[in-house]
Amino acid sequence: MRQFQLTTESVKDKSSKEYGLAISKEIFGYVMSGLQGYFYNRNARFIKNRNYANGRINVQQMFQDRFQFNSKQNYIALNWNALQIVNRITSGLVGRWMKRGEKIQVSAIDTLSVKEKKEAYEQIEFILHNKEQLLKLQQESGVQLIPQNQELPVDQEELLLWQPQIQRLPEEILYETGCNDVLSSNGWFDVLKEKMLHDAAETLLVGTETYMDSEGVIHVKWLKPENIIYSYSDYPDFRDTSWRGHLPSRKISELRRMWGKEFNPNNPNALSEQELWEIAQKCKDYQQWTNMQWTEVWVASYMRPYDEWNIRTIEFELKSVDNDTYTKTTTALSGSTYIEKGTPKTRTGKPKPKAENQEIIGDKNWNIYRGVYLPDCDKLLQWGLKDNMIRPQDPKEIGNAEFSYSFYMPQNYAMRNLAIPEKIEAAVDGMILALLKMQQVVAGMRPTGSAINEDALQSIDYGLGDDGNKAIDYKKLYDQTGDIYYRGRDAEGNPIPIPIVELANTGFLGQMDGLIRDYQFHYQILKDDLGEDPNLITAAVQPRVTAGNVETSQNEAENATDYIYKAYSECMKITARKISCLLKDSVNYGSAAYRKILKQETVGLRQFSTDIKFLPTQYDIDKFEQMMMMSIQANQDLIKFINPFQLMQIAKEDVKMAWAFFNRGQKKMLMYEEAMQKQNQEATFAAQKEAAVIGEQEKGKNLEMELEMKGEQSEKQGKVDKEKIVLSGVFELAKLMAAPQTVGADGQTTRPGTLPPSLVELMELSIKNIAIPLAMDTQKMINGGGEEMEDQNEMQQQNINQPPQQEVAA
Repeated sequence: MRQFQLTTESVKDKSSKEYGLAISKEIFGYVMSGLQGYFYNRNARFIKNRNYANGRINVQQMFQDRFQFNSKQNYIALNWNALQIVNRITSGLVGRWMKRGEKIQVSAIDTLSVKEKKEAYEQIEFILHNKEQLLKLQQESGVQLIPQNQELPVDQEELLLWQPQIQRLPEEILYETGCNDVLSSNGWFDVLKEKMLHDAAETLLVGTETYMDSEGVIHVKWLKPENIIYSYSDYPDFRDTSWRGHLPSRKISELRRMWGKEFNPNNPNALSEQELWEIAQKCKDYQQWTNMQWTEVWVASYMRPYDEWNIRTIEFELKSVDNDTYTKTTTALSGSTYIEKGTPKTRTGKPKPKAENQEIIGDKNWNIYRGVYLPDCDKLLQWGLKDNMIRPQDPKEIGNAEFSYSFYMPQNYAMRNLAIPEKIEAAVDGMILALLKMQQVVAGMRPTGSAINEDALQSIDYGLGDDGNKAIDYKKLYDQTGDIYYRGRDAEGNPIPIPIVELANTGFLGQMDGLIRDYQFHYQILKDDLGEDPNLITAAVQPRVTAGNVETSQNEAENATDYIYKAYSECMKITARKISCLLKDSVNYGSAAYRKILKQETVGLRQFSTDIKFLPTQYDIDKFEQMMMMSIQANQDLIKFINPFQLMQIAKEDVKMAWAFFNRGQKKMLMYEEAMQKQNQEATFAAQKEAAVIGEQEKGKNLEMELEMKGEQSEKQGKVDKEKIVLSGVFELAKLMAAPQTVGADGQTTRPGTLPPSLVELMELSIKNIAIPLAMDTQKMINGGGEEMEDQNEMQQQNINQPPQQEVAA
């Protein structure tokens, strides 16, 4: 092994059969190192753990010496069935972990993908900060500036949440789908997951093998912990191991298909049919007393009787640094350079010294060598560089190589750890011993008896005569009724003892109580060692215990045992990284196995990193749904901005993302309410402003009307005043005309009423146009007022005579 690691020989020389056979024998020697070897002791512990976890321990062999039992003669028979509490614990933990969901999460890490994500983030940030201006420009120009049908963040806080949780490239989604499809098609989300969880609980060592076949199909195999082999490591993920492998049992038919000459004509180590027959003689299922012998007929037979026999194989991978040598030659004429693989050679292929214009260049790379060896037959089936080697996608590790095997051992200390059965073994043994002791006490327990005084019984006389007294069965009477009648003194006055006295057997009660306490003591030790109570949610049935306390106790219990579940998750994380590397190679090299999911142009030169993502628990989903429904009930308008069924579906994959969408809906609702409130306020202000304008306009109209009415009134008043003056003048002239004749001082007689014809005509016109219409208007007002009073009296009389409208309707 050391020589192989330190040699500077070429890959071709290191792939020789001699190297492979020597290394195979050395690794097999490490594995089969005797009774005190590491793998022997490890598997002995694994088998014991499996027996405890599955209720298959031999209780009689473990405890019969403590009861002085031997194979000759025993006086009590005990029930030696195993206590099934370890099975209950492991089954309960596995059942709880099976309710958890996981999937591979892929992220693109190449420069192009990082640049695309950054540009998309900056574009959304620009739109977020300049949304109003963009909307205005969009309306004015008619060009779509803001993406439609996309759920964009509404503020900077949501943008920061959107970037790590929601922002995904289409290539990442497709590649993630491909990786999860590989695991799903290999059964890693149901059957194999349960098997690995049982391995983690019972042995605390899990492993997988990831490889790609010649068709480009990726396989992920479950490995039995008892068959896993490896070199020394200080890490739980075995990152510093130099070789890994496992020891499966393969059928002869599998050997023929994988390493037989019939299917592998180019393999120099391929097996002939006769060699397969010779191997079959070393199989586990081969019976030495059989009369079967080799016959040439089996060469061309469709079925052979030994095809289903099993042979032990050792399959391993070895990591080694290989130094590839290249010769760089610079031409003297043109100064150009060319590189040839290997050292300088002559035309006949013999080595020669390098020339002055030549330079020897070394290129070191990590390579994985794979070997398959049959230790029982000392045959090497395969050795050399591994096909479809797993190379990391990161260019920084381009020269590295990964094992096909992925192992994980939590709490690795000196290559050992404590699984659940080993951790609680002492407590379980104490509980089993307490139960066996209880059986022994119960088996030897004496029933409650009575001390019967025959002399006192013979002294009993019920006055029935000798025959009547003898006919009474006093013991049966006492057993059925618990009473017995007797005389305390005989005829001479001597005291007669009690005929029947009960003998109470209470000695075993103290022993049973002590054994019960001992059982409970060891059960408490078991709970302390395990870190949780095996009873299902014991705190839930206790009084005055709230749901919060139950949840707290459950979380504390999960923290005590989650390192076991971590073994499964970490192993699947390492496996997912290898699946990602092989999936890229399968697509880029033209395999059609995953063409329905990924195209070669989709993967291209992109580089992806993988991680395991834990899906939400049912408790988280129920809590989200409860909070969402309570919010909807509190505010019915929220249903307009969220889709509850869509959010429930998202919560099954990512509760944080569901909360992000829910918070976005709430923000939209609040923004809508604020906009509506602002719109209502603006409408109110506009209505108030319009009402004020209308009021001012009405005030102006009223003022104009008032001024107009005052003008008309003043005009009428002026007209009336004029009419008054005219009428006064007319009346004065009329008085003058009606005045009698007078004799003046000079003795002449005068007539004051004699007027000129023009004034007479003026008086007539004034009386006709002013006095007569005024008298007619006055008469109309008098007559109209009376008629109006009569109409009002008539309407009042009708209202009195007519009943109210409500009473008529009734």
